[in-house]
Amino acid sequence: MTWTVAFDDSLRIVILTYSGVSTGEDIKEAAVARIALGREKGVDRYLIDTTAVVTDESATSDLFDLPDKFYPAERNQRDSRIAILEPESSRSSEMVRFFESVCVNRGWAVKVFSDRESAIRWL
Repeated sequence: MTWTVAFDDSLRIVILTYSGVSTGEDIKEAAVARIALGREKGVDRYLIDTTAVVTDESATSDLFDLPDKFYPAERNQRDSRIAILEPESSRSSEMVRFFESVCVNRGWAVKVFSDRESAIRWL
C-alpha cells in the first residue's frame, strides 16, 4: 500500500498521505478509505498529502473518473473540501494539477497548495 489515512482530532480533518509510486487502483482504494473515515467521523474536510508521491502515468484516466463517477458512487458530498499538498516531482505535480482542474470543472471544492498551513486554513 502506498498510502495511509488518519483522522486528526484537533483539526477535525481526514489526512490521506501518499508515498512512492501510486497507480490508479491505489488512488481509488485510498479515496474509498478517506471518504469512509470522513463519514465515520462526521467530517467532510480532507487533506491529501502528495508531497512524496510518484504517480503512475496510467492513473490519468482514473483521476479523470474520480469526480464524475467514483465520488458520487462513494457518496462523497459536493460540499466537501479537499486540499492537496503539491508533490515534489514535477510530473506528479502536473497530474495533481490536472486532477484539481477536473474536479473544479465538475463542481467539487478541490485546491492544490504548496504548504500545509495554507491548506489547513482553507479547509
